[in-house]
Amino acid sequence: MSPLVQLAISLAWLFAVPTLLLLAGLRPVGRPRLAAFASQYGVTVTVDNGPFLIGYLARTTRWRAIGGAAGWLTATVLPLPGGSLLGAAVGYLLGALAAEFRTSARLITPAGPRRAALEIRRSKDYVSWVDRWGPALTVVAVVFQAGSYLIWPSRLEAHEVAGAAIAAGGLVMAGLALLMWASRWLVTRRAQPLVSPELSAADDAVRASSLQAIGGVALTLMCLVASGVTWGIAQNLAAPAPFSWVSTLLPYLLVVAAVYARVAGSMRAHRVRRRWAA
Repeated sequence: MSPLVQLAISLAWLFAVPTLLLLAGLRPVGRPRLAAFASQYGVTVTVDNGPFLIGYLARTTRWRAIGGAAGWLTATVLPLPGGSLLGAAVGYLLGALAAEFRTSARLITPAGPRRAALEIRRSKDYVSWVDRWGPALTVVAVVFQAGSYLIWPSRLEAHEVAGAAIAAGGLVMAGLALLMWASRWLVTRRAQPLVSPELSAADDAVRASSLQAIGGVALTLMCLVASGVTWGIAQNLAAPAPFSWVSTLLPYLLVVAAVYARVAGSMRAHRVRRRWAA
């Protein structure tokens, strides 16, 4: 294969995925997509809340696509850890955060005097137990693996665990957990004016969608980082059975958890608990 053909294939691979992401993210919001979002979150689309939902879908899809494309290009051009897919996931997460800041800056403006609802909103009203407890369970898995290494370390000096790499993984996980908590605080504490029930329901659906998108990708990245950390520790363990079995399976289980957090979480959206609407 000639160098020119190899260069053409490399450039096609470099720009194919970002181009597809941008084409999907910048397309107009049609009726089928609006209806799918409304069905997913149990919202009735009306003349009152339709423009609000269309604006949200267009804005979030655009920012997430731009972030994913930028992350893919950055991770492909620069030799970053994790490769292009991980770079696209990080970019998608940053794009989702940027979209949420834009959404918070565009609050619903009610007609007449401004009044805000006094109902207390919590993250459990918008996300499933996986998003709420996933970060804690991931940390528990890493702590178990690290504790096992402290009790049964390998005596092979050539395979000693790199403490700096484990510490770096822990810092990344802590940063992702902090990001998830901050996004929940931002979304749930955002003021909701007293508007029509249809518009209020649309606003709750928007909050749920934002939290699930940010939390799902952050938890996926957190599980992948934890899988890498636990895998490195497992290679340097001299634990007896059954602890050695658990330590060996743990990295693979975290990869499965990462896939579940992203794929299953996006396919089965958590319905909003509208206790205040009763």
